[in-house]
Amino acid sequence: MLAQLKEVSLFQAVEEGGLSALARRVERRRMEAGRLVFNEGEPADSLYVVLSGSVKIFIHDAAGREMVLDTKTRGQYFGEMMLDHRPRSASIVTLEPCEFAVIGREDFRAFLASHPQAAEQLILNLIHATRGMNERVRHYVKWLGEAKAPDLPAVKRWLTAKRWVLAGLLVLALAQFYFMDVFLQILSLQGGTAFPGR
Repeated sequence: MLAQLKEVSLFQAVEEGGLSALARRVERRRMEAGRLVFNEGEPADSLYVVLSGSVKIFIHDAAGREMVLDTKTRGQYFGEMMLDHRPRSASIVTLEPCEFAVIGREDFRAFLASHPQAAEQLILNLIHATRGMNERVRHYVKWLGEAKAPDLPAVKRWLTAKRWVLAGLLVLALAQFYFMDVFLQILSLQGGTAFPGR
């Protein structure tokens, strides 16, 4: 599992010790092609890393038509918006036999809190996904004719969830830098080290 997690961009800057601790808490899950991983509106409590296979991320518009938002393949992940404790904002279905590493919300939050470089990468990936959504919306507007894709409830929910998670991660990153600065100032005032007995 450790070797597979190392292939994921989110974890590549993390030292092996920290990643090993996370790998021990990961649940491995296999699914056949055409299986629903989770449905829009369901409770969200875990992140999925694709170890093999591929999945489709989609929503349905007001008329019930499927709108594909993205696909994910080996080395990519989905479900990160569970960090805001809101329901799933999109549905996921397997396009072929898949294997996932499933990471629970609390384990993932603790991992991000102790590894700011991973939190930063997650923020950058969310920004990239949000920017990419603009281009997809243009295509959907063409496809829907006169419909206003950005005003569709399903698209609004997806975009809102992205923004909430991004805001939360930015607050987390700022808090980490603030407390690290305070800690270093305390050490400098004490004129000692964090390990006085060594």
